[in-house]
Amino acid sequence: MNQIIIRKETKEDYHATERMTMRAFWNLHGPGCNEHLLVHRLREAKEYLPELSRVAELDGRIVGAIFYSEARVVDGDRETKVLTFGPLAVEPTCFAMGIGARLLKETLPLAREAGYPGIVICGEPRYYPKHGFVTCDHFDIHHPVFGNADAFLALPLREEFQKVHGLFYEAPVFETCEDEEEIREFTKGFPYCKPLTLSCQWLHEEKLGRISEVGKNSYRIRFWEQEIPARLKGHFYEADPERLPVVGDYVTFQYNRQGDSVILSVCERTGLLQRPDQAKTGVMQYMAANVDYLFIVTSLNEDYSYNRIARYVSIAIQGGAVPVVILTKSDLCPNVGRYIREAEQISDRVRAHAISALYGIGLEELREYLTPGTTICLMGSSGAGKSTLMNALTGEEIMKTSGIREDDDKGRHTTTYRKLMLLPGGVTVIDTPGMREVGMAGVQEGLDETFSDILELESRCRFRNCRHDTEPGCAVKAAIEEGSLSAQRFELFRSLNRENINNHAKKKEISKWAKAYKKNNPKG
Repeated sequence: MNQIIIRKETKEDYHATERMTMRAFWNLHGPGCNEHLLVHRLREAKEYLPELSRVAELDGRIVGAIFYSEARVVDGDRETKVLTFGPLAVEPTCFAMGIGARLLKETLPLAREAGYPGIVICGEPRYYPKHGFVTCDHFDIHHPVFGNADAFLALPLREEFQKVHGLFYEAPVFETCEDEEEIREFTKGFPYCKPLTLSCQWLHEEKLGRISEVGKNSYRIRFWEQEIPARLKGHFYEADPERLPVVGDYVTFQYNRQGDSVILSVCERTGLLQRPDQAKTGVMQYMAANVDYLFIVTSLNEDYSYNRIARYVSIAIQGGAVPVVILTKSDLCPNVGRYIREAEQISDRVRAHAISALYGIGLEELREYLTPGTTICLMGSSGAGKSTLMNALTGEEIMKTSGIREDDDKGRHTTTYRKLMLLPGGVTVIDTPGMREVGMAGVQEGLDETFSDILELESRCRFRNCRHDTEPGCAVKAAIEEGSLSAQRFELFRSLNRENINNHAKKKEISKWAKAYKKNNPKG
């Protein structure tokens, strides 16, 4: 390992130190953080002690920092000046390299030499006791807001600290960095990071990452710029398959720099894209989680299928994503408008765009989706143009491309597994293998949303159990006869509903069998 240098901070370090601090605390205790703004302001506070504060440098990069300032313990008319530090920050990708310990080791002697009786901090209760800190109730020192807690700690530097009692007060600057709008504005000066609100947030030894790949018995986690190999903690093997991590999931994990990290939990999802596994009818295939937009990519050649697009739309709506139909190779189609209208008539939730990546036609329409923090999942047949589309939008060769076979207009497989990629500007893309068949199961809500117009017609039929066949007063038949509902759309609705119900029933039977087998064969 290259040598870590502990030194004083210079003005040239300021922005790099603030960025490192932001990364160190990002999403740890809540969405985003404010510690980088605190560092920015603390340097101008009269209580700040730059002669005690230090940064850590590795290969010319700031990877850690500790900031000391003067605080007070007040007991009636008696006021004692003590030290505090915060934040103590370490670059997250350099975790477990001993950088925090080095910063403490180098600065605690300086703190003793400065003549202060002791140090009082609010810090991680599982970390600081390793360095001699004990809870403040040992010294009758109390926090003015929460009194005493495991995270309220002190380290005596001189014997007279035993006589220090009262309420602890930090510098006023610590109370002036809570304005959310100010934090947002200040954060714009750094590369984009997505703020997350999750129930699992109060992390120290655990880290927060996102699943980027799923193998047969292995995972990869996107952790900042790194791709980390990982495996599941044992309790997952007893969990429902739906609770296993999928690409796009946010997870907590124990970071192991030398081998596989261990996935501890899957954070709550905003949505889950799923379909029945074609090889195991009724068994669900969980494809991607936390998707904002599902790009349904289909080319305007023989690959085009209204039926398949409708299936994708139902999957998207069921999975909490906005369905966006991307009709590629528009330069080869003489009647693009017809296909756009047809796609948008599938559901009022659908957005449709015709594009030609070759000639740059229609690409500007798609840039509204490329906003920082957005997750886009690409689905469609092989050779439909998913990779070409993303390369054209980003202006970079970020995805491999393959052509169309000339003999049947079908594509060659380029992507063979689902993979999450982070694009410049904070957009996340999940690419998926080409799928020529898309089954229906467990997507009743998505189908109901997709065909909400037909459900509304059904509610106006004279008979509640109307089969839309020979019954009098059928609103569905009347709509077909007058042309406001196409017979093709109604038949597709009936077909997809039957498939969804049948596959869902098979899924329940398989699940019931699997649970019974596991109960009767606990060691199997």
